[in-house]
Amino acid sequence: MKNAKRIFALLLVASMIFAFAACSGTKNENNSTTSSLASSESTTEYTGEKIKVASLKGPTGMGMIELMDNSRYEVNAVSDPTQIVGMISTGEVDIAACPLSLAANLYKKTNGGVKMLGINTLGVLYIVTNGEEISSLSDLKGKTVYATGQSSTPEYILNYILKVNSLENEVKVEYLSEHSELAAKVISGDAKIAVLPEPFVSVATSKNANVKSVISLTDEWKKASPDTELAMGCVIARKDFIEKNPDAVKQFISDNKQSVEDVNLDPSSMSEKIADKGIIDSAVFSVDSNLSEKKAAAAKVEKAQEVISRCNIVFIDGSEMQKIADANFSVYFEADPTSIGGAMPSADLYYVG
Repeated sequence: MKNAKRIFALLLVASMIFAFAACSGTKNENNSTTSSLASSESTTEYTGEKIKVASLKGPTGMGMIELMDNSRYEVNAVSDPTQIVGMISTGEVDIAACPLSLAANLYKKTNGGVKMLGINTLGVLYIVTNGEEISSLSDLKGKTVYATGQSSTPEYILNYILKVNSLENEVKVEYLSEHSELAAKVISGDAKIAVLPEPFVSVATSKNANVKSVISLTDEWKKASPDTELAMGCVIARKDFIEKNPDAVKQFISDNKQSVEDVNLDPSSMSEKIADKGIIDSAVFSVDSNLSEKKAAAAKVEKAQEVISRCNIVFIDGSEMQKIADANFSVYFEADPTSIGGAMPSADLYYVG
């Protein structure tokens, strides 16, 4: 019982840092952390006006980690995407990372007052099992799958993939309200098959060796729509900020791309930064404490590579960004038009340089 309580407590902490795979996260204004940091790349401090950036804890914010050590930027990492709405709408921040669907809603809410600079996170949803042999979507026929994110993008994504594979009436889906609750059920074996987002996949697999990540919904989306990608996170900016600071916006895009590249090329050292900044709880990257020092070091490198690769951190801009976003918005719109503000966004949403 004590171990179960400790696992649930860890998962509850993790739920505070996962901010975008479902709209059911808990608000926590006190989890904001502001950084006014010097550049680690140069001894010369940037003396101009800092660009104010809002980042989300969890995968959506991981690709911005290097910006937190760049004196050009003041980065505020928050736990709940609804905080982004107020920060952008009031001009508290200039640029923000947010769920893809939120970008469309903000575009509508602000009467076109925001633009999308890039897609920064592809899919982070995975089918995991504990005691069930599942190797393909067809193996789900007649099974019960547990999930979270009902009436939000995770449900729309799952339903779309099941429909494309003619499984919409063949799979029973039961929804829970919290990622942490579902992950705990997977770890205990009460849920044999589940759809979980990162970082909960990594928590679950690390807590029980019988838990396996067996199917990536990002891969299944790609099979269903070969010409595009599943995208779940993006970067937006206020339109008036872009118009007044075009060079600063170009510099930001360049810096963000470099940060993403650094994270993907060196996940081991970047995972330490990500944990230190509170973007993802350090427990997600933990390994067996009984390992020797040498084996523990190797295991940490492997764990960091595994976790970060599953978070699908990117920075896709320009026409490719628009193509991917439009394809995703079409799926959301068909499932529930209100999920993207009641209408498909116009091309004006996209910043193409």
